Amino acid sequence: MSGGAGRRAFWRFNWLARHKIADALERAAHHARGALLDIGCGAKPLAPVLAERVDRHWGVDLPGSRDLGPPGRGPEVFARAESLPFRDATFDTALGLSVLTYVPEPSRLLDEAHRVLKPGGMLLMEFTQMAPLHPYLDDYFRFTRTGATWLLERSGFAVVEVIPIGGLMARVGLSAIAALNRVNRGPTRVLTEVPIRLLYVVLQLGFALLDAVFADPTEPLSHLVVARKQRA
Repeated sequence: MSGGAGRRAFWRFNWLARHKIADALERAAHHARGALLDIGCGAKPLAPVLAERVDRHWGVDLPGSRDLGPPGRGPEVFARAESLPFRDATFDTALGLSVLTYVPEPSRLLDEAHRVLKPGGMLLMEFTQMAPLHPYLDDYFRFTRTGATWLLERSGFAVVEVIPIGGLMARVGLSAIAALNRVNRGPTRVLTEVPIRLLYVVLQLGFALLDAVFADPTEPLSHLVVARKQRA
């Protein structure tokens, strides 16, 4: 998703949200350094955004995840985010994108991120506020900026920066795209694939424009919160 065809792949499902996450991560990239742990990494689609900032990009995810990439682009370790198999104070940076809302105990994930970070280490965590429900994952929570700050401070972090991702028009667009995606399934997909992809382009570009015109930082799809580990 970072640069090249990924940033212009308007026909891909949920490009409307994914390119906005990439933009937010680029804004926050200067906070990343050293050894990075990517929690819920999938195929590490945004690793290139941070490649020049970090020395090593470690990934952790579940073995049954449907987002895993080919060998060399997926996780180095399989584990739950609430029980990371790393020693205390191992990493300089921790990253979590599109993961926290699918964890039944988000505080445990944040506590684990705090534990494996070195003193003064940086956390870049996305907190979803109003994205549509995931079509196949257990989807537990949504977070306001106030709630995100409270959870982070409770786990021993100090918030450094909050970057809003998308807005209300993007949310409406994602719902329309989700409805199209439900149509583009099963044996009739051979007939619907091309017209649905064309509609993706029209809807996603149209709602991306509306989202820019009617931007409201208080009503984002999600927040990318940058926080620093404060206490042991």
